[in-house]
Order: sequence, then structure tokens, then C-alpha cells
Amino acid sequence: MNSGLEIIIATRNSVRELAQTAASLAAQTDREFGVLISDNFSTNGVSHLDAARRQLVAAGIAVRRVKAPFELQRVEHWNWAHAQSQAAWLKPLHPGEQLKPGYVARLKERIAARPGAQIIRCDLEERAEWGPETQAAPFAPSSITPTEFTTFFPAHMDWLSHSINFAFGRTAWLATGGYSPQLPGCAALNLHVILALHYGLENISEVLATVEVSEASGPHRNGGEQINRSMEKWMILRQAENYCRSVKLPWSSPWPASVIF
Repeated sequence: MNSGLEIIIATRNSVRELAQTAASLAAQTDREFGVLISDNFSTNGVSHLDAARRQLVAAGIAVRRVKAPFELQRVEHWNWAHAQSQAAWLKPLHPGEQLKPGYVARLKERIAARPGAQIIRCDLEERAEWGPETQAAPFAPSSITPTEFTTFFPAHMDWLSHSINFAFGRTAWLATGGYSPQLPGCAALNLHVILALHYGLENISEVLATVEVSEASGPHRNGGEQINRSMEKWMILRQAENYCRSVKLPWSSPWPASVIF
């Protein structure tokens, strides 16, 4: 395992938005990081993968292209792609998502300042037709312990739901078993909750990431998907409650009805 940072881009049938993501990485003020692009048996859009690789290499960024041995389900592909990295820190990024130019520099500063950290988030800007919204942490300190985390979870969950504004230690990611394929709608949320309950959480109170939110993925997503996500959140909360009770962490109860339904 090396001591650096690798940004993991898992993609299938990559679209033009991948160029935006690559451009945001090429614009980083600190380019001492690697990028791993994992292709899940794309049947089209391969030219966009090639173009993204050229764009990153031209910026002096180390890039690796990998391909799974056979076609995987979406969350399984995330896990496979992450497992191909040997970097100490992993940063997931999906096509179309963008990091601000100072993201890598600020992330490295926090890693250096807090060598025991295992999960770090920053604030996120969601851009949508109904206007931009900022996802900030519901607390002021730059670090919280597992006990302090339970003060803000499950009362608040949206700030944990995206993967674009999170990075985590590879060893901690392996210890959790990675993303849960059984929770495809909330796999990122589940991972972040598990990591925070075990290791605490570092927060950078700056908007260093942006993501476009479509009508299908935003507040107006279809009812069936909303029900599935609610069920997944319920399972995540039950799992978190069981863990907290077993290790004597405080647990706020009852759960807010707005979290579940």
C-alpha cells in the first residue's frame, strides 16, 4: 500500500459528463494524486474514457485504466474498483461530479493534521433546476468523535448521503466490508455511518465539491424509489442502533418520523 491518494471513477457507458469531472481534477492546485478509471464492460462511450485519460495525463496526473473480469452490478462495481487501489486514501467520484480546485490540497492538509483520521467530508453544493443548495454538516467543530456523531445522527442524514464529498482510509474501508450491495439506494450513506460510528469524522467547512441533481434523483424522485430508499434507511438505522447499544454509545430515540417516511 502506498501513502497517497487515489480518486476512484467507476463508470459504465461513460457519457460526456466525464469530461467535466476530468477537467475538475486537472484543475486541482495539488496534482500529486492518482486516478483509477474502472470500466464495467461499457458498450458505448469508450471514446470519452480515452479522452478523459488523455486530459488527466496532459495535466501531469497519474492515471490507471482497469476493467472488471466480467460485468458487475453497480454497487459491486464500486467495491471492485476500490479494491484495485493500494493507496492509503480513497476518494470515490462519479462521472459528472466536480471537485473545486482546492479540494485535494485541503484534503491533504487535514490528513497531515489528523493522522489518525479515517473519514473526511467537506461541504457540497447541489445544483438543480429549483436552485442551488448547500449541504453542510450540522455542527461547527472540525472533528467529532463517535459519541459526538450520535448527537447529529439519525436526527440529520442528508449531510451523509452523497459520496462526492467524502474520502476515507483504505484500511478502514476494507474493515467495513466496503459498500453494501444489499442497500443499492443508500450504499454511500450506510458506509459513512459505519465509518463515523467506528472512527469519528473530520469535517472541512468549505464547499469543495459540486453535483448536478436531476428531477429523478432530487426531491421529486418517483414514489417506488422513495419507498425503497426509506426501507434501506430503516435497515441502516436498525443496524446503527444495534451497534451503538453493543458498544455503549448513546442512541437518540425515538427515530424522527421524517427520516423513515
